[in-house]
Amino acid sequence: MNAPTSYLLGVIAETCRMFQAKISSRIAPVCLLAAALAHVGLARAQQPSSQGERLLLGRMYAGGDLNRYMTQLRDEFFQLDADRDGKLTERDAALHALMEGPQARVSPLMLVMRYDLDGDAAVTEDEVRQVARYEQRSLFAQPAENRPPIGRLEEELARIVKTIMAFDADKDGKVSLMEAYKPAQTSARPSSHGYPQRVRDALTLDAATSGELPLANYQAAGEVLFRTIDADADGKISQQELTDFRRKAVDAENSAVRQKKLRDEAEIARKKQEAIDAERAACAIPKASDASKVVLLGAYETDALSSVTIGSQDNEVRAGRIVVEPGSEPLYVVIASYAPTIWQFSGAVERVERLVMTSSLTGPNAGDPRQPSLVGATGIPHDRITLLSRSNCFGYFSEAPSSASLQTAAFITNSAGKPPDVIATRYSIASFSIPSGTIESAVEQRQKLVIRKDEGTLNIIGNLANILIQSGPSRAKEEMDRFFPGGVTEIDPNAVIASAAVTPYDVLPSQAGLVQLLAKGRISQNRAGEFVVRQKIRFPARLTGAHAVTFLIMKGVPYPDGDPGHSCVIVEGSGESKGAGCPSR
Repeated sequence: MNAPTSYLLGVIAETCRMFQAKISSRIAPVCLLAAALAHVGLARAQQPSSQGERLLLGRMYAGGDLNRYMTQLRDEFFQLDADRDGKLTERDAALHALMEGPQARVSPLMLVMRYDLDGDAAVTEDEVRQVARYEQRSLFAQPAENRPPIGRLEEELARIVKTIMAFDADKDGKVSLMEAYKPAQTSARPSSHGYPQRVRDALTLDAATSGELPLANYQAAGEVLFRTIDADADGKISQQELTDFRRKAVDAENSAVRQKKLRDEAEIARKKQEAIDAERAACAIPKASDASKVVLLGAYETDALSSVTIGSQDNEVRAGRIVVEPGSEPLYVVIASYAPTIWQFSGAVERVERLVMTSSLTGPNAGDPRQPSLVGATGIPHDRITLLSRSNCFGYFSEAPSSASLQTAAFITNSAGKPPDVIATRYSIASFSIPSGTIESAVEQRQKLVIRKDEGTLNIIGNLANILIQSGPSRAKEEMDRFFPGGVTEIDPNAVIASAAVTPYDVLPSQAGLVQLLAKGRISQNRAGEFVVRQKIRFPARLTGAHAVTFLIMKGVPYPDGDPGHSCVIVEGSGESKGAGCPSR
């Protein structure tokens, strides 16, 4: 309701009051409506500033004096003092709530049972329709043009029937007393404006001490409020004084709301900036020296497996070599890979002034940007290595130029203060030579074309030097050579500086682990290529995708530790099959 409307309604209401004796019965309803709307508008625009003050203000009217107000507060107090001990406490609120409970439960029940026309403690659909039609009768007294359409009346009647008959839990066509009472029990809630809340509002007054508010303190708080509102100190509250006070209270409340909003916005901005600063700090790398040459290396993975893991036995960690070529120019080396990798430095390692490493994977088959990368190095002193606490500071790339390589190069330029002088990358590498950027790859040297044929005749004419013919199910050693042409690199865990603890593998990852378990006699491979488990083992890490196999756990053998990945695991005896790689039945 806007201010002009409120003012106009107030004028109408005041005029009606002044000429009350002369107002006809036809005009009286207009006066009553104007007075009610004016009161609502004023109440909305002039809210008190606290719960306790709102309670005290509820008994204050224009034209009232202090004695009358004190009497009203006294009457109010005795209504609130449920246990009649002369003070308001939480016990009074609890007692009021207890007493209001039955009424709250019975009210919904009475709402339903008002349709019980024959008094049999049950309501039928016909009874609901009769009552609903009966209550619509007054609508037909209106002129035809103002009367709701028959269709709309029927829709409303159907809605009422549906609402009441929804209580018919046993669907016998009748809503019994207990069926009506049960939802009434569960839905009953004490009023938020009843005596319990009013007691709690009173206890928010400063006059309440230790959770208690005696009558004298309650009236004293009211007197303070009265004298605050009575600006001219004439012992009476005028409408203007009441309006001015409420307006000031609203202004103060609005100001408090605005201040809180500003504080909240400032806090949100502060937290955002803290997050930005924290991310920048997590991705901070030292500046490159003026004399240094910046070398940026990228790879998806390396050709060889590491004999040690970083962080967890379920991580597949690769191993790659970095050969530092002779020279006097300092090198600032940045390496980005997808796979967790331990980089072994050799050669003129004294040239390396700084080594920065990252990997996209931060755990078993997963990458969490908030976690540190799984990377490590040997041959470089600890004080020259930067290990970032986040894995998304810059990304790996396997082709240059590419969007990923450009973004990573830009990060290095901005953070290290110099652009990369050398960028070298390949999907899979065995070693980098720096600063020349020369790459060696066992994949390119040893990878052969594989033709797999399970049955029938295959004729191949020509040079077979670079062709591997595989008939029948694949064997673990052949698969290991295909996936890891660089083999397994033996690494001393004590020589590795890494982002997490470095420990030897209990079982090597992927097909290398299968070969290891076969060599120890803990598993065997049948003609179908499935792996038969006859002793307690640990699943090799990262048996996912093309690395997935089938395990047969023999009766009496404990279920293996670790993660089978995408492999299929079939348990003898129960016939239970586990894993995404198991064929559907």
